[in-house]
Amino acid sequence: MRSRGRTSVSHMYLLFDCNNFFASCEQVFRPDWRRRPLVVLSNNDGCVISRSAEAKALGIAMCEPYFKCRQRLEAAGGIVCSANFALYSDLSDRMIRILEDSLPEVQQYSIDEAFAVVQPGPDWEQEARRIRRNIFRWVGITVSVGIAPTRTLAKLANETAKKLPQYRGVMALNTPEQIQSLLETTPVEEVWGVGRKLRERMRGAGIRTAAQLASAPAGRLRRLFGVHGERLALELQGVSCLDEIEAPQRTQVMVSRTLSEAIDDSVVLRDALCRFVEKAGRILRDEGLMAAAVHVVLRTSRYEDTERLYAESSGCALSCHTDDTRVFTAAATALLDSIYRPGYRYRKVGVLLADLLPAEEVQPTFEHPDAAPSPLMEVLDKLQKSGHNIRFANTSTTPLAQKAHVSPAFTTSWNDLPEAR
Repeated sequence: MRSRGRTSVSHMYLLFDCNNFFASCEQVFRPDWRRRPLVVLSNNDGCVISRSAEAKALGIAMCEPYFKCRQRLEAAGGIVCSANFALYSDLSDRMIRILEDSLPEVQQYSIDEAFAVVQPGPDWEQEARRIRRNIFRWVGITVSVGIAPTRTLAKLANETAKKLPQYRGVMALNTPEQIQSLLETTPVEEVWGVGRKLRERMRGAGIRTAAQLASAPAGRLRRLFGVHGERLALELQGVSCLDEIEAPQRTQVMVSRTLSEAIDDSVVLRDALCRFVEKAGRILRDEGLMAAAVHVVLRTSRYEDTERLYAESSGCALSCHTDDTRVFTAAATALLDSIYRPGYRYRKVGVLLADLLPAEEVQPTFEHPDAAPSPLMEVLDKLQKSGHNIRFANTSTTPLAQKAHVSPAFTTSWNDLPEAR
């Protein structure tokens, strides 16, 4: 492996990744579901979004429509669960707390993944095994751990630890020889950051393995694949450069959903839209952003009644940047009224908040001297997060999504606490 200016390792990265996370969460409080095919379905019970190892062995694919795999699951005595995000989020928080109590700098990457940044030197493989045992003992979830001098290498090590039983859930890349050995057996498409289109372009350039990508000349990579390709190669060489890249600022917040049943009633559609506006507002505030534009989309199904198709969208600019759900709701419902047409059976409605700015960058104006985030929204968000079901009066309590297989909220509802006999 060519060093190409490689410097000494300044940090090591430990990537903790939960195995089959949503499916594993469902099995924590149901021991009788373990070692059985189990799938978790998306909103409206439409597609498979998580599979146990036994379900994968049946050939059930990620995002496969449930109606296509239903017979295979039933024939194998499988279990079907509707998504229970309250349970998954709570178990994720518990795992992150264990990591934060054990490691100096933990950066959560997704609901089931987290990086820890540590100094090289100590035996991090043994420490990772200790933490892994604690997570399984105290949360009930199995995690895989990859240890390497860059995030991209840690991701490869993690995937290898997950696939090959001889690593017992933990793989550490501590030496150039270990890194080179792994890269030579890794197809380039398995490198974190290489998508389908980039894979085809790399293969067309004769780059088929991670080792070939790591050893390619920097000028050629930049010419063919831009800065992204060169950074991937540096990461594979053990030169950490992803930390220097600022995450792109979100440009919009979109919340939409295919409805469980076609709706032709404007009042019911308005209720659905108001719920989506509430969710979009919470996402916006969680990220410290404010919006100055609202768009609404509405359409029928392209498959149910091909002779009665309708799709429309409309948007408007707000008078100033805000994070107030009440302002977004007033604008969104007015837009819905302008594009709604009676006589159609609608299957999708959604809202998009755009023209975003960080709250600290929003400047007051003469017409709008108060440009600060809404104190009322802050209070409502805190109440929601603490478990209080606070809703605006313009939304009903009837669930929109069809979820026929929801498991109990074992960790967040007193009424659903499991009982031991």
